[in-house]
Amino acid sequence: MNHAIADSPTFAPRAPVIQVGECELDLGVRTLRRGGNVVDLGSRAFDVLATIALAGGRIVSKDELMEAVWPDTVVEENNIHVQLSAIRKALGTDRKLILTVPGRGYQLIAAAPEARIAPLPYHGCATGPDRLPARDTLLGRETAIAEVRSLIASARVVTLVGAGGIGKTRIAREIAHRLAAEQAVDVRLVELAAHSTRAAVVRAFADVCGLANAEEGADLRSVARGLASMRGVLVIDNAEHVVEHVAELVGLISHANPQVRILATSRFRLRVSHEVVYRVGPLALPEAGDCREAMLCSPAVGLFLRRLSSNGINADMSANMSDERLRVVEEICRRLEGIPLALELAAGRASVLGLEGICEGLDEPLLYLAGGYRTAQPRHRTLRAAIDWSFELLDAAEQTVFRRLSVFSRAFSPQAACGIAHDATLSDEAVMDCVGELVDKSLIEIQFEGAEVKYHLSAPARAYGREKLLAEGEICAIFERHARYVSERLSAISIEAVASNPRSSGRAAPAPRFTGA
Repeated sequence: MNHAIADSPTFAPRAPVIQVGECELDLGVRTLRRGGNVVDLGSRAFDVLATIALAGGRIVSKDELMEAVWPDTVVEENNIHVQLSAIRKALGTDRKLILTVPGRGYQLIAAAPEARIAPLPYHGCATGPDRLPARDTLLGRETAIAEVRSLIASARVVTLVGAGGIGKTRIAREIAHRLAAEQAVDVRLVELAAHSTRAAVVRAFADVCGLANAEEGADLRSVARGLASMRGVLVIDNAEHVVEHVAELVGLISHANPQVRILATSRFRLRVSHEVVYRVGPLALPEAGDCREAMLCSPAVGLFLRRLSSNGINADMSANMSDERLRVVEEICRRLEGIPLALELAAGRASVLGLEGICEGLDEPLLYLAGGYRTAQPRHRTLRAAIDWSFELLDAAEQTVFRRLSVFSRAFSPQAACGIAHDATLSDEAVMDCVGELVDKSLIEIQFEGAEVKYHLSAPARAYGREKLLAEGEICAIFERHARYVSERLSAISIEAVASNPRSSGRAAPAPRFTGA
Protein backbone atom coordinates (compact mmCIF):
# COMPACT_ATOMS: atom_id res chain seq x y z
CA MET A 1 0.00 0.00 0.00
CA ASN A 2 1.25 3.49 -0.90
CA HIS A 3 1.21 5.74 2.21
CA ALA A 4 2.61 8.85 0.53
CA ILE A 5 -0.64 10.79 0.57
CA ALA A 6 -1.71 9.70 4.02
CA ASP A 7 1.67 10.64 5.49
CA SER A 8 2.05 13.94 3.66
CA PRO A 9 1.80 17.05 5.89
CA THR A 10 -0.27 18.70 3.18
CA PHE A 11 -3.09 16.27 3.85
CA ALA A 12 -2.71 16.06 7.63
CA PRO A 13 -3.85 19.29 9.28
CA ARG A 14 -3.09 19.52 12.99
CA ALA A 15 -5.91 18.26 15.16
CA PRO A 16 -6.92 20.69 17.90
CA VAL A 17 -5.38 20.67 21.35
CA ILE A 18 -7.82 21.90 23.98
CA GLN A 19 -6.59 23.32 27.25
CA VAL A 20 -8.61 22.18 30.28
CA GLY A 21 -7.12 24.04 33.22
CA GLU A 22 -3.57 22.75 33.59
CA CYS A 23 -4.27 19.75 31.34
CA GLU A 24 -4.06 19.44 27.56
CA LEU A 25 -6.61 17.38 25.63
CA ASP A 26 -4.90 16.34 22.40
CA LEU A 27 -7.55 15.11 19.98
CA GLY A 28 -4.98 14.07 17.39
CA VAL A 29 -3.36 11.35 19.50
CA ARG A 30 -6.33 10.94 21.90
CA THR A 31 -4.30 11.78 24.97
CA LEU A 32 -4.80 13.84 28.13
CA ARG A 33 -1.56 15.39 29.40
CA ARG A 34 -0.57 17.35 32.48
CA GLY A 35 2.82 19.05 32.47
CA GLY A 36 3.88 16.95 29.48
CA ASN A 37 3.01 13.66 31.22
CA VAL A 38 0.20 11.45 29.95
CA VAL A 39 -2.74 11.10 32.33
CA ASP A 40 -4.46 7.71 32.35
CA LEU A 41 -7.97 8.05 30.88
CA GLY A 42 -10.12 5.32 29.32
CA SER A 43 -11.37 5.50 25.74
CA ARG A 44 -15.03 6.17 26.64
CA ALA A 45 -14.06 8.78 29.23
CA PHE A 46 -11.85 10.49 26.64
CA ASP A 47 -14.77 10.60 24.17
CA VAL A 48 -17.06 12.11 26.82
CA LEU A 49 -14.47 14.77 27.73
CA ALA A 50 -13.76 15.55 24.07
CA THR A 51 -17.47 15.97 23.28
CA ILE A 52 -17.95 18.38 26.19
CA ALA A 53 -14.74 20.30 25.39
CA LEU A 54 -15.54 20.66 21.67
CA ALA A 55 -18.88 22.27 22.55
CA GLY A 56 -16.86 25.40 23.37
CA GLY A 57 -18.61 26.21 26.63
CA ARG A 58 -22.10 25.22 25.47
CA ILE A 59 -24.13 22.87 27.68
CA VAL A 60 -24.04 19.33 26.27
CA SER A 61 -27.19 17.34 26.96
CA LYS A 62 -27.21 13.72 28.12
CA ASP A 63 -28.85 12.67 24.85
CA GLU A 64 -26.12 14.40 22.87
CA LEU A 65 -23.43 12.60 24.88
CA MET A 66 -25.17 9.26 24.38
CA GLU A 67 -25.37 9.85 20.62
CA ALA A 68 -21.73 10.95 20.36
CA VAL A 69 -20.11 8.34 22.60
CA TRP A 70 -22.45 5.33 22.25
CA PRO A 71 -24.04 5.96 18.80
CA ASP A 72 -25.04 2.37 18.05
CA THR A 73 -25.45 0.99 21.56
CA VAL A 74 -28.25 1.08 24.10
CA VAL A 75 -26.67 1.96 27.45
CA GLU A 76 -27.86 3.12 30.84
CA GLU A 77 -27.56 6.79 31.77
CA ASN A 78 -25.40 5.66 34.67
CA ASN A 79 -22.60 5.08 32.14
CA ILE A 80 -22.22 8.85 31.76
CA HIS A 81 -21.85 9.27 35.53
CA VAL A 82 -19.19 6.54 35.65
CA GLN A 83 -17.16 8.17 32.87
CA LEU A 84 -17.52 11.65 34.38
CA SER A 85 -16.25 10.33 37.70
CA ALA A 86 -13.16 8.98 35.89
CA ILE A 87 -12.69 12.30 34.07
CA ARG A 88 -12.87 14.36 37.25
CA LYS A 89 -10.42 12.02 38.95
CA ALA A 90 -8.01 12.43 36.02
CA LEU A 91 -8.34 16.22 36.04
CA GLY A 92 -7.45 16.39 39.72
CA THR A 93 -7.49 20.01 40.91
CA ASP A 94 -9.23 21.03 37.66
CA ARG A 95 -12.18 18.68 38.30
CA LYS A 96 -14.52 21.63 38.97
CA LEU A 97 -14.11 22.84 35.38
CA ILE A 98 -16.60 20.13 34.30
CA LEU A 99 -19.89 21.50 35.55
CA THR A 100 -23.08 19.46 35.94
CA VAL A 101 -26.12 21.60 35.07
CA PRO A 102 -29.15 19.94 36.72
CA GLY A 103 -31.78 18.87 34.22
CA ARG A 104 -29.76 20.11 31.22
CA GLY A 105 -26.39 18.40 30.91
CA TYR A 106 -22.70 19.13 31.30
CA GLN A 107 -20.45 22.08 30.51
CA LEU A 108 -16.75 22.92 30.36
CA ILE A 109 -16.74 26.27 32.17
CA ALA A 110 -13.17 27.32 31.44
CA ALA A 111 -10.77 26.68 28.62
CA ALA A 112 -7.58 28.30 27.47
CA PRO A 113 -7.17 29.95 24.03
CA GLU A 114 -6.20 26.73 22.22
CA ALA A 115 -9.81 25.48 22.52
CA ARG A 116 -10.74 25.98 18.91
CA ILE A 117 -10.66 24.11 15.64
CA ALA A 118 -7.61 24.90 13.52
CA PRO A 119 -8.39 28.18 11.71
CA LEU A 120 -8.19 28.74 7.98
CA PRO A 121 -4.82 30.37 7.21
CA TYR A 122 -5.92 33.75 5.86
CA HIS A 123 -3.34 36.51 5.81
CA GLY A 124 -4.94 39.39 3.97
CA CYS A 125 -4.61 37.97 0.46
CA ALA A 126 -7.29 37.10 -2.06
CA THR A 127 -8.79 33.73 -1.19
CA GLY A 128 -9.36 31.03 -3.78
CA PRO A 129 -12.01 28.31 -3.62
CA ASP A 130 -9.36 25.77 -2.58
CA ARG A 131 -8.82 27.72 0.67
CA LEU A 132 -12.50 27.52 1.65
CA PRO A 133 -14.18 24.52 3.35
CA ALA A 134 -15.54 21.79 1.12
CA ARG A 135 -19.01 22.40 -0.26
CA ASP A 136 -21.87 20.10 -1.12
CA THR A 137 -24.04 20.18 -4.23
CA LEU A 138 -27.13 22.29 -3.50
CA LEU A 139 -30.59 21.50 -4.79
CA GLY A 140 -33.29 24.11 -5.24
CA ARG A 141 -31.23 27.04 -3.94
CA GLU A 142 -30.33 28.89 -7.14
CA THR A 143 -32.99 31.55 -6.57
CA ALA A 144 -31.84 32.10 -2.99
CA ILE A 145 -28.19 32.29 -4.08
CA ALA A 146 -29.00 34.84 -6.80
CA GLU A 147 -31.07 36.97 -4.42
CA VAL A 148 -28.43 36.94 -1.68
CA ARG A 149 -25.66 37.82 -4.13
CA SER A 150 -27.74 40.74 -5.32
CA LEU A 151 -28.16 41.92 -1.72
CA ILE A 152 -24.43 41.61 -1.04
CA ALA A 153 -23.75 43.93 -3.97
CA SER A 154 -25.79 46.72 -2.39
CA ALA A 155 -25.95 46.10 1.38
CA ARG A 156 -23.09 46.23 3.88
CA VAL A 157 -24.45 43.44 6.07
CA VAL A 158 -26.63 40.53 4.89
CA THR A 159 -27.79 37.99 7.47
CA LEU A 160 -29.15 34.61 6.42
CA VAL A 161 -31.72 33.76 9.08
CA GLY A 162 -33.60 30.51 9.53
CA ALA A 163 -34.25 27.49 11.72
CA GLY A 164 -31.54 24.99 12.56
CA GLY A 165 -30.84 22.59 9.69
CA ILE A 166 -32.57 24.77 7.09
CA GLY A 167 -29.39 25.18 5.00
CA LYS A 168 -27.99 28.63 5.88
CA THR A 169 -24.38 27.49 6.11
CA ARG A 170 -24.45 25.63 2.80
CA ILE A 171 -25.90 28.62 0.99
CA ALA A 172 -23.31 30.98 2.51
CA ARG A 173 -20.41 28.68 1.66
CA GLU A 174 -21.65 28.15 -1.88
CA ILE A 175 -21.81 31.93 -2.36
CA ALA A 176 -18.29 32.27 -0.90
CA HIS A 177 -16.94 29.71 -3.36
CA ARG A 178 -18.62 31.37 -6.32
CA LEU A 179 -17.44 34.85 -5.41
CA ALA A 180 -13.88 33.64 -4.88
CA ALA A 181 -13.85 31.73 -8.20
CA GLU A 182 -15.75 34.15 -10.42
CA GLN A 183 -14.60 37.54 -9.19
CA ALA A 184 -11.24 36.74 -7.48
CA VAL A 185 -12.29 38.83 -4.48
CA ASP A 186 -10.93 38.45 -0.98
CA VAL A 187 -13.36 36.04 0.73
CA ARG A 188 -12.72 35.08 4.35
CA LEU A 189 -14.70 32.74 6.61
CA VAL A 190 -15.11 32.97 10.38
CA GLU A 191 -16.66 29.81 11.88
CA LEU A 192 -18.12 30.44 15.35
CA ALA A 193 -19.96 27.22 16.23
CA ALA A 194 -17.23 26.12 18.65
CA HIS A 195 -16.79 29.53 20.32
CA SER A 196 -18.96 30.74 23.18
CA THR A 197 -17.11 33.63 24.87
CA ARG A 198 -16.21 37.16 23.85
CA ALA A 199 -12.50 36.34 23.99
CA ALA A 200 -12.92 33.28 21.76
CA VAL A 201 -14.90 35.31 19.21
CA VAL A 202 -12.20 37.99 19.14
CA ARG A 203 -9.53 35.33 18.59
CA ALA A 204 -11.49 33.74 15.74
CA PHE A 205 -11.76 37.09 13.96
CA ALA A 206 -8.13 37.93 14.75
CA ASP A 207 -6.99 34.69 13.11
CA VAL A 208 -8.91 35.56 9.96
CA CYS A 209 -7.46 39.05 9.63
CA GLY A 210 -3.94 37.75 10.25
CA LEU A 211 -3.47 39.81 13.40
CA ALA A 212 -0.09 39.00 14.93
CA ASN A 213 -0.03 37.76 18.52
CA ALA A 214 -3.82 37.45 18.47
CA GLU A 215 -3.84 35.53 21.70
CA GLU A 216 -1.79 38.13 23.57
CA GLY A 217 -4.60 40.60 23.97
CA ALA A 218 -6.32 41.45 20.69
CA ASP A 219 -9.55 43.38 21.20
CA LEU A 220 -12.53 44.18 18.99
CA ARG A 221 -11.16 47.51 17.80
CA SER A 222 -7.76 46.11 16.82
CA VAL A 223 -9.51 43.32 14.89
CA ALA A 224 -11.71 45.88 13.13
CA ARG A 225 -8.59 47.88 12.20
CA GLY A 226 -7.01 44.68 10.92
CA LEU A 227 -9.86 44.33 8.41
CA ALA A 228 -9.88 48.02 7.44
CA SER A 229 -8.08 47.38 4.15
CA MET A 230 -10.14 44.35 3.11
CA ARG A 231 -11.99 44.67 -0.19
CA GLY A 232 -14.20 41.64 -0.36
CA VAL A 233 -16.67 39.54 1.61
CA LEU A 234 -16.36 38.42 5.22
CA VAL A 235 -18.54 35.35 5.87
CA ILE A 236 -19.52 34.80 9.53
CA ASP A 237 -21.07 31.39 10.16
CA ASN A 238 -23.18 30.31 13.19
CA ALA A 239 -23.44 33.60 15.04
CA GLU A 240 -26.63 33.14 17.08
CA HIS A 241 -25.12 32.00 20.40
CA VAL A 242 -22.58 34.86 20.46
CA VAL A 243 -24.72 37.41 18.66
CA GLU A 244 -23.98 40.29 21.05
CA HIS A 245 -20.23 40.03 20.46
CA VAL A 246 -20.64 39.49 16.72
CA ALA A 247 -23.00 42.47 16.41
CA GLU A 248 -20.53 44.72 18.22
CA LEU A 249 -17.66 43.62 16.01
CA VAL A 250 -19.68 43.83 12.79
CA GLY A 251 -20.64 47.40 13.70
CA LEU A 252 -16.98 48.33 14.22
CA ILE A 253 -15.84 46.63 11.00
CA SER A 254 -18.59 48.23 8.93
CA HIS A 255 -17.73 51.67 10.35
CA ALA A 256 -13.97 51.24 9.83
CA ASN A 257 -14.34 49.86 6.30
CA PRO A 258 -17.58 50.66 4.41
CA GLN A 259 -16.20 48.73 1.42
CA VAL A 260 -16.22 45.33 3.09
CA ARG A 261 -19.35 43.24 2.68
CA ILE A 262 -20.45 40.96 5.52
CA LEU A 263 -22.51 37.81 5.01
CA ALA A 264 -23.60 36.21 8.30
CA THR A 265 -25.61 33.11 9.13
CA SER A 266 -27.61 33.00 12.34
CA ARG A 267 -30.84 31.63 13.72
CA PHE A 268 -31.78 35.23 14.44
CA ARG A 269 -30.77 38.63 13.09
CA LEU A 270 -27.83 40.63 14.37
CA ARG A 271 -29.80 43.88 14.81
CA VAL A 272 -27.02 46.14 13.55
CA SER A 273 -27.03 49.20 11.29
CA HIS A 274 -27.12 48.57 7.53
CA GLU A 275 -28.31 44.98 8.08
CA VAL A 276 -30.57 43.31 5.52
CA VAL A 277 -32.18 40.05 6.64
CA TYR A 278 -32.77 37.20 4.20
CA ARG A 279 -34.96 34.43 5.63
CA VAL A 280 -33.99 30.99 4.36
CA GLY A 281 -36.98 28.73 3.91
CA PRO A 282 -37.34 24.97 3.41
CA LEU A 283 -36.83 23.20 0.11
CA ALA A 284 -39.72 23.27 -2.34
CA LEU A 285 -42.12 20.33 -2.18
CA PRO A 286 -44.02 18.82 -5.11
CA GLU A 287 -47.55 20.01 -5.69
CA ALA A 288 -50.34 17.67 -4.63
CA GLY A 289 -51.07 15.23 -7.43
CA ASP A 290 -47.88 15.97 -9.37
CA CYS A 291 -46.75 13.42 -11.95
CA ARG A 292 -43.62 11.32 -11.49
CA GLU A 293 -41.38 13.69 -13.45
CA ALA A 294 -42.56 16.71 -11.47
CA MET A 295 -41.98 14.90 -8.17
CA LEU A 296 -38.43 13.99 -9.19
CA CYS A 297 -37.78 17.66 -10.03
CA SER A 298 -38.77 18.75 -6.52
CA PRO A 299 -35.67 19.83 -4.53
CA ALA A 300 -36.99 18.20 -1.34
CA VAL A 301 -37.56 14.83 -3.05
CA GLY A 302 -34.25 15.18 -4.91
CA LEU A 303 -32.28 15.71 -1.69
CA PHE A 304 -33.98 12.77 0.02
CA LEU A 305 -33.26 10.44 -2.91
CA ARG A 306 -29.66 11.59 -3.17
CA ARG A 307 -29.03 10.91 0.52
CA LEU A 308 -30.88 7.59 0.25
CA SER A 309 -28.61 6.55 -2.60
CA SER A 310 -25.46 7.65 -0.72
CA ASN A 311 -26.50 5.30 2.11
CA GLY A 312 -26.28 2.33 -0.25
CA ILE A 313 -29.90 1.90 -1.24
CA ASN A 314 -30.12 1.44 -4.99
CA ALA A 315 -27.51 3.23 -7.07
CA ASP A 316 -30.12 4.93 -9.26
CA MET A 317 -33.18 5.71 -7.18
CA SER A 318 -34.83 7.90 -9.83
CA ALA A 319 -34.92 5.19 -12.48
CA ASN A 320 -35.73 2.17 -10.34
CA MET A 321 -38.16 3.44 -7.72
CA SER A 322 -41.77 2.46 -8.31
CA ASP A 323 -44.50 5.11 -8.42
CA GLU A 324 -45.96 3.71 -5.20
CA ARG A 325 -42.68 4.02 -3.31
CA LEU A 326 -42.07 7.46 -4.79
CA ARG A 327 -45.39 8.54 -3.29
CA VAL A 328 -44.12 7.32 0.09
CA VAL A 329 -41.02 9.48 -0.40
CA GLU A 330 -43.25 12.44 -1.26
CA GLU A 331 -45.26 11.85 1.92
CA ILE A 332 -42.08 11.76 4.02
CA CYS A 333 -40.84 15.01 2.47
CA ARG A 334 -44.20 16.67 2.97
CA ARG A 335 -44.51 15.64 6.61
CA LEU A 336 -40.99 16.93 7.26
CA GLU A 337 -41.97 20.15 5.49
CA GLY A 338 -38.91 20.23 3.23
CA ILE A 339 -36.42 20.86 6.07
CA PRO A 340 -33.03 19.74 4.66
CA LEU A 341 -31.54 18.37 7.90
CA ALA A 342 -34.71 16.40 8.66
CA LEU A 343 -34.74 14.96 5.12
CA GLU A 344 -31.10 13.89 5.35
CA LEU A 345 -31.59 12.24 8.73
CA ALA A 346 -34.75 10.49 7.52
CA ALA A 347 -32.92 9.16 4.45
CA GLY A 348 -30.17 7.81 6.69
CA ARG A 349 -32.66 6.01 8.91
CA ALA A 350 -34.54 4.66 5.87
CA SER A 351 -31.50 2.51 5.08
CA VAL A 352 -32.29 0.66 8.33
CA LEU A 353 -36.06 1.01 8.79
CA GLY A 354 -37.21 1.18 5.16
CA LEU A 355 -39.35 3.90 3.61
CA GLU A 356 -42.59 2.67 5.17
CA GLY A 357 -40.94 2.37 8.57
CA ILE A 358 -39.72 5.94 8.43
CA CYS A 359 -43.09 7.22 7.25
CA GLU A 360 -44.87 5.46 10.14
CA GLY A 361 -42.26 6.71 12.61
CA LEU A 362 -42.77 10.37 11.72
CA ASP A 363 -45.51 10.61 14.32
CA GLU A 364 -42.52 10.75 16.69
CA PRO A 365 -39.86 12.39 14.47
CA LEU A 366 -37.44 13.19 17.30
CA LEU A 367 -37.10 9.50 18.16
CA TYR A 368 -36.28 8.41 14.62
CA LEU A 369 -34.33 11.25 13.05
CA ALA A 370 -30.76 10.85 14.28
CA GLY A 371 -27.48 9.51 12.95
CA GLY A 372 -26.15 12.54 11.06
CA TYR A 373 -22.64 12.74 9.65
CA ARG A 374 -19.87 12.11 12.21
CA THR A 375 -18.11 15.18 10.79
CA ALA A 376 -21.14 17.38 11.41
CA GLN A 377 -21.44 19.75 14.34
CA PRO A 378 -23.02 17.84 17.28
CA ARG A 379 -26.20 19.91 16.99
CA HIS A 380 -26.71 18.62 13.43
CA ARG A 381 -26.38 14.92 14.23
CA THR A 382 -29.95 14.56 15.50
CA LEU A 383 -33.10 16.55 14.98
CA ARG A 384 -33.52 16.92 18.74
CA ALA A 385 -30.02 18.38 19.11
CA ALA A 386 -30.73 20.91 16.36
CA ILE A 387 -33.78 22.24 18.22
CA ASP A 388 -32.04 21.93 21.61
CA TRP A 389 -29.43 24.43 20.37
CA SER A 390 -32.13 27.04 19.70
CA PHE A 391 -34.27 26.24 22.74
CA GLU A 392 -31.35 26.74 25.13
CA LEU A 393 -30.89 30.28 23.80
CA LEU A 394 -34.41 31.27 24.93
CA ASP A 395 -35.26 32.88 28.26
CA ALA A 396 -37.72 31.19 30.63
CA ALA A 397 -40.81 33.06 29.37
CA GLU A 398 -39.97 32.33 25.72
CA GLN A 399 -39.49 28.65 26.51
CA THR A 400 -42.89 28.57 28.25
CA VAL A 401 -44.71 30.21 25.33
CA PHE A 402 -42.93 28.02 22.78
CA ARG A 403 -43.88 24.73 24.43
CA ARG A 404 -47.50 25.83 24.98
CA LEU A 405 -47.95 26.89 21.36
CA SER A 406 -46.81 23.42 20.23
CA VAL A 407 -50.41 22.21 20.74
CA PHE A 408 -51.39 23.92 17.48
CA SER A 409 -51.24 21.49 14.57
CA ARG A 410 -52.00 24.19 12.01
CA ALA A 411 -51.45 27.91 11.59
CA PHE A 412 -52.86 30.03 14.42
CA SER A 413 -53.69 33.68 15.02
CA PRO A 414 -52.23 36.11 17.61
CA GLN A 415 -55.52 35.85 19.52
CA ALA A 416 -55.22 32.06 19.59
CA ALA A 417 -51.61 32.32 20.83
CA CYS A 418 -52.69 34.55 23.72
CA GLY A 419 -55.68 32.33 24.51
CA ILE A 420 -53.44 29.28 24.95
CA ALA A 421 -50.16 30.66 26.33
CA HIS A 422 -51.21 33.37 28.80
CA ASP A 423 -51.53 32.78 32.53
CA ALA A 424 -51.26 34.75 35.77
CA THR A 425 -47.60 35.54 35.12
CA LEU A 426 -47.83 35.99 31.33
CA SER A 427 -50.16 38.74 30.11
CA ASP A 428 -51.34 38.81 26.50
CA GLU A 429 -48.79 41.55 25.83
CA ALA A 430 -46.01 39.43 27.32
CA VAL A 431 -47.12 36.44 25.24
CA MET A 432 -46.95 38.47 22.03
CA ASP A 433 -43.54 39.83 22.99
CA CYS A 434 -42.39 36.23 23.32
CA VAL A 435 -44.01 35.26 20.02
CA GLY A 436 -42.12 38.10 18.34
CA GLU A 437 -38.84 36.82 19.80
CA LEU A 438 -39.65 33.25 18.75
CA VAL A 439 -40.26 34.43 15.19
CA ASP A 440 -37.03 36.42 15.30
CA LYS A 441 -35.17 33.34 16.59
CA SER A 442 -36.59 31.10 13.85
CA LEU A 443 -38.59 28.78 16.13
CA ILE A 444 -41.94 30.06 14.87
CA GLU A 445 -42.71 30.91 11.24
CA ILE A 446 -44.85 33.92 10.37
CA GLN A 447 -47.36 33.80 7.52
CA PHE A 448 -49.43 36.53 5.92
CA GLU A 449 -52.87 35.81 4.47
CA GLY A 450 -53.76 39.17 2.99
CA ALA A 451 -53.81 41.57 5.93
CA GLU A 452 -54.14 38.68 8.39
CA VAL A 453 -51.13 37.39 10.34
CA LYS A 454 -50.75 33.71 11.20
CA TYR A 455 -48.05 31.74 12.97
CA HIS A 456 -46.86 28.18 12.42
CA LEU A 457 -44.57 25.66 14.13
CA SER A 458 -42.86 23.07 11.96
CA ALA A 459 -43.64 19.40 12.65
CA PRO A 460 -40.26 18.79 14.40
CA ALA A 461 -40.71 21.95 16.51
CA ARG A 462 -44.21 20.82 17.54
CA ALA A 463 -42.93 17.39 18.57
CA TYR A 464 -40.12 18.98 20.57
CA GLY A 465 -42.47 21.45 22.26
CA ARG A 466 -44.86 18.68 23.25
CA GLU A 467 -41.99 16.74 24.81
CA LYS A 468 -41.24 19.85 26.89
CA LEU A 469 -44.92 20.15 27.85
CA LEU A 470 -44.85 16.57 29.08
CA ALA A 471 -41.61 17.13 31.00
CA GLU A 472 -43.07 20.23 32.69
CA GLY A 473 -46.29 18.40 33.62
CA GLU A 474 -48.39 20.82 31.55
CA ILE A 475 -49.45 18.66 28.66
CA CYS A 476 -52.95 17.74 29.89
CA ALA A 477 -53.78 21.26 31.09
CA ILE A 478 -52.63 22.95 27.88
CA PHE A 479 -54.39 20.49 25.57
CA GLU A 480 -57.59 20.93 27.63
CA ARG A 481 -57.20 24.71 27.34
CA HIS A 482 -56.73 24.31 23.59
CA ALA A 483 -59.86 22.16 23.29
CA ARG A 484 -61.92 24.72 25.23
CA TYR A 485 -60.57 27.57 23.12
CA VAL A 486 -61.40 25.81 19.84
CA SER A 487 -64.89 24.94 21.07
CA GLU A 488 -65.58 28.51 22.23
CA ARG A 489 -64.31 30.02 18.97
CA LEU A 490 -66.38 27.67 16.82
CA SER A 491 -69.49 28.50 18.87
CA ALA A 492 -68.80 32.23 18.56
CA ILE A 493 -68.30 31.94 14.79
CA SER A 494 -71.58 30.02 14.41
CA ILE A 495 -73.51 32.62 16.47
CA GLU A 496 -71.99 35.44 14.42
CA ALA A 497 -72.96 33.69 11.17
CA VAL A 498 -76.60 33.32 12.27
CA ALA A 499 -76.77 36.90 13.62
CA SER A 500 -75.44 38.35 10.38
CA ASN A 501 -78.04 36.46 8.31
CA PRO A 502 -81.37 36.19 10.19
CA ARG A 503 -83.10 34.65 7.17
CA SER A 504 -80.79 31.66 7.32
CA SER A 505 -82.83 30.19 10.20
CA GLY A 506 -83.78 26.62 9.40
CA ARG A 507 -81.11 26.28 6.73
CA ALA A 508 -77.68 24.74 7.06
CA ALA A 509 -75.05 27.40 7.74
CA PRO A 510 -71.80 27.28 5.79
CA ALA A 511 -68.92 25.60 7.61
CA PRO A 512 -66.95 28.19 9.60
CA ARG A 513 -63.38 28.94 8.56
CA PHE A 514 -61.13 28.47 11.57
CA THR A 515 -57.39 27.96 11.47
CA GLY A 516 -56.48 28.10 15.14
CA ALA A 517 -56.64 24.37 15.82
